[in-house]
Amino acid sequence: MTIDEFLQTLSEDVRLRSEAEGLSMEEAFFARVTDTVTGSGEVELLEYFHHRGSPTSGIRVDGWGGNPGRSGQLTLCLVSHSDDVDGPVLTGSELNAIFRRPLKFLQSALKEDWRDALEETSPGFELADMIAAKWPKVQKIRLLLLTNRRLSRRIDGREMTEFRDRPVAYSVWDATRLHKLEASSLAREDIVVNLDEHGGAIPILPAHMPGSPYEAYLSVFPGAVLASIYDRWAARLLESNVRVFLQARGNVNKGIRRTIEEEPKMFFAYNNGITATAEAIEIEERDGLTVMTRIRNLQIVNGGQTTASIHAALRAKKDLSGTFVQAKLSVVDGEQAERIVPDISRYANSQNRIAAADFFSNHSFHVRMEEISRRIYAPAREGAFTQSRWFYERARGQFADRRSGLTAAETKKFDLEHPRAQVFTKTDLAKAEMT
Repeated sequence: MTIDEFLQTLSEDVRLRSEAEGLSMEEAFFARVTDTVTGSGEVELLEYFHHRGSPTSGIRVDGWGGNPGRSGQLTLCLVSHSDDVDGPVLTGSELNAIFRRPLKFLQSALKEDWRDALEETSPGFELADMIAAKWPKVQKIRLLLLTNRRLSRRIDGREMTEFRDRPVAYSVWDATRLHKLEASSLAREDIVVNLDEHGGAIPILPAHMPGSPYEAYLSVFPGAVLASIYDRWAARLLESNVRVFLQARGNVNKGIRRTIEEEPKMFFAYNNGITATAEAIEIEERDGLTVMTRIRNLQIVNGGQTTASIHAALRAKKDLSGTFVQAKLSVVDGEQAERIVPDISRYANSQNRIAAADFFSNHSFHVRMEEISRRIYAPAREGAFTQSRWFYERARGQFADRRSGLTAAETKKFDLEHPRAQVFTKTDLAKAEMT
């Protein structure tokens, strides 16, 4: 599908949703592209909260995301929807004006007299009140623009700024980026880990034989570096793993947590480490050492429980300075990855019991089924006025992982949209298919 065809389809989807649900075109556009954006891993959750100040105030916000209480990140969202799919490109000066509006909202939201002047039942008051309450926990701010216009090719990024000593990052999801992601069969962007942004380059030791179909390296990741990488990419690092994080309920995960908290210096000795794959890495010589500086499409195929447990310790503000994790990294190019990576995952997993069906979690069929289940509504129950969705649990533990860390209100909304009775697994699907 070309980008022009995509924009026509997108425009029709938005119009139909607007008419069917009685939404404004902007809210319908927001609802249409939200799954694409959250599915990319950039932000966990996006909620529509529209507030527009007076024409002279320059204040506007259309939504928010993240979980300041758990992740420390607050995302404020703006929507710029054009009825003309062939409208003019989005320029740098327009971008500057757009991004000033949510910052003015944020600045005003932290003033008690401004909040008190708002109608208490309005979305603006609710969002401003939440921001004021969670502001001490906010460590990073992300400003996110969703638009069906195309960004000028002269704009290739935007440097971070600061607001009240918090870093402010900027992100634009324009027509080109949305098309690129939705045209991809997995609806995923490359994971590019710049290690200098997560604590520094890591010394590595080559471990492959000449003529091998892949490259292998041994390294040791500081716990803080591994936690920082997981903090950025979360469960996307585990897509080739047969499980996502199983929380701290099993004996293995409880032991990992206990070692981090009570005997961090013994973690390297007690833990089996991680097995990871990547499509490419960048290597440099620094101070006489061979170090790895960048990793493209990193996947932790064994050690997901270790990684997520270390990240949980980071969020709980535990000291990770004495925690180190050995890592075996296999570099497999994209053409061979689909064939080799599942086998690496199969043979590397031995710490927790693995069901046979789990080894096929990353097959393209199950990935596609997961996408369909997140998009299509289930038939409405008799007497119900709202519809819910199926939840296809492609990898064991996905449902619990999605619910964990949500607020009480978010959990209630999630459970209404995804009833436990409508969660089904690969074996459930196989039974239905065979029947």
